[in-house]
Amino acid sequence: MSTSHNDELVERITRQMGELPTSLEVVCRLMLMLRNPTQENEHVVKALYSDRQLSGQLVRKLDSNEEAQVDEKGNIIERKRSEAEVLQVLDGAVLQMGYTAILRLVSALSVGKLLAAEHKGYGMQRRDLWVHSVVVALIAQRLCELLAETGRESIDPSLAFIGGLMHDTGKAALSTELVQHLEKANKAAFEKDANWIQIETELCLIDHAALGARLMQQWKLPVEVSDAVAFHHQPTKDQKLASIVHLADYASRFVSNPGGWSSYAIKVDPAALATCKLRLDDIQRVVLHVSQDRATIDTYANI
Repeated sequence: MSTSHNDELVERITRQMGELPTSLEVVCRLMLMLRNPTQENEHVVKALYSDRQLSGQLVRKLDSNEEAQVDEKGNIIERKRSEAEVLQVLDGAVLQMGYTAILRLVSALSVGKLLAAEHKGYGMQRRDLWVHSVVVALIAQRLCELLAETGRESIDPSLAFIGGLMHDTGKAALSTELVQHLEKANKAAFEKDANWIQIETELCLIDHAALGARLMQQWKLPVEVSDAVAFHHQPTKDQKLASIVHLADYASRFVSNPGGWSSYAIKVDPAALATCKLRLDDIQRVVLHVSQDRATIDTYANI
């Protein structure tokens, strides 16, 4: 497929997706801030407040001390807060949670609505893809933390979390296209040694990993994240972040139902373990850790 035709296809698919998350611009700004050891809280708060919709979501998520008010029909009544009140809540959250936790929460808020929808092209019910993405993100993050704790490797846990969270955004984008070929997709998915990347390419002219990477580029996320998304099924030996996401994607099935037909075709690449200096018992430990921390999964999954 030529580059021009590929561009036209990506443009058409992204148009079908409708409005894209503008708050990912804040995610990018926070990533840069995290790399500055002298970063001041005030600037982080300003970055958060620069996106009013995002800051409103954050305040509703973070201000747990306030009881929700409901009308006679049981609908939540949104309380209007002044700029000073919003900034106060954001400032307290940054101080209490720290930059890294805020970055991860903002990332989840940015794409939660997109990924939590029903994706009929993949046989995914509402929230299936979102919960899967959250679990992959948490496993990827924990794998990086384990590597750091044991002195084996240094891979940014925040980038791993975001890469894991975003790894299947291409499915959210490609689902509508795939619905048009649902009968062929269903048949191909149940064949022996089904290769879902190949199925997508044959039916839709692009696979979800390649499309997801294009979305990461459009949203101006770091190249490390777009590469991790692009190669999370077939990482090369020098792609550490992609290898982490690949392993987390595979391991996620032991924590929650992966949802959809395509997830069952995932095969783990043993080379990814060597690339990241990980062992199978490391994967087992992390799976157990994430499985037992249902509260954290629910914190993100219920966004």
